[in-house]
Amino acid sequence: MSITLGIDSVCYQHTMKSKQLDLQGFLDKAVAYGAGAVQMDPSWPSQGLDLGSESLKYLRHELATRSLKIVVKGNSGGLGSLANPPVESASEVEFFRTKIEAAAYLGSPVVRIVTRAYPYPTGHTKPPAGVARLEVIGWVIENLRKLTPHAEANGVRLVIENHGDLRIAEIERILEEIHSPWLGVQFDVLEQVAIFEDPGLAAERLLPHAFTVHWNDAYPKLSNSGFCVAPCLPGRGIIDLDGVIKKIASLSQDIFIFTAFQADSDTSEDVLVKAYLDDLDYRLNYVRSNQ
Repeated sequence: MSITLGIDSVCYQHTMKSKQLDLQGFLDKAVAYGAGAVQMDPSWPSQGLDLGSESLKYLRHELATRSLKIVVKGNSGGLGSLANPPVESASEVEFFRTKIEAAAYLGSPVVRIVTRAYPYPTGHTKPPAGVARLEVIGWVIENLRKLTPHAEANGVRLVIENHGDLRIAEIERILEEIHSPWLGVQFDVLEQVAIFEDPGLAAERLLPHAFTVHWNDAYPKLSNSGFCVAPCLPGRGIIDLDGVIKKIASLSQDIFIFTAFQADSDTSEDVLVKAYLDDLDYRLNYVRSNQ
């Protein structure tokens, strides 16, 4: 197996949104910090990117000149849902088909998808009223069945991220029913916390199906309105990073590990990116030297 370390563009959401950092600056930071890959959406209007041929050609050139690989985000910013009845989802399925084709052009081996089958209201979605959860997951499966052959035809694997929208058992059901080598998981070490599932159990059951990983740590913050998780330096939060990295090192498939977090402010973004990449490198070397 090979393990490639990288940076997800979400790590620089503050500096990129405020125009302190542009696409080229982001890619340069990835190189400077020793990353071999980035994860990002090639359709990124605020950075002047879209899915047109000229934009994709430009992005491919910028990546190639820095010897960086890319893993494409199939959806971001609230776009693209597979949690609707198949009859109503034709435009959504087509949206993902265009991302698969863009990924093939950019040399991305993977397209990451968030299904948006959230069991609770979010800023972009709300659970359909009066519809059983099993039926919603059935919609996701039927929509993915339309996409998986297109992914195979383009030599691109689809991975569904555990993004707080799917329970562990629901992801396992999706994988089992579609049963395709072209469908896997992007495993985020923290996301199951949002739906009160054990992140250690999630790692045990989902990592065998993973081809990409989001690497982060956080601690809970309580308030009168509930709780949230706040990003922190690796090893200072609630995630058993040693256990996760040992499980990753035992896998046989090639895998990308991206540092991915939403910092509290722009001043902490660089600090956290470097800390997570250094931490990943250290933990991987330690595990390999003790195998």
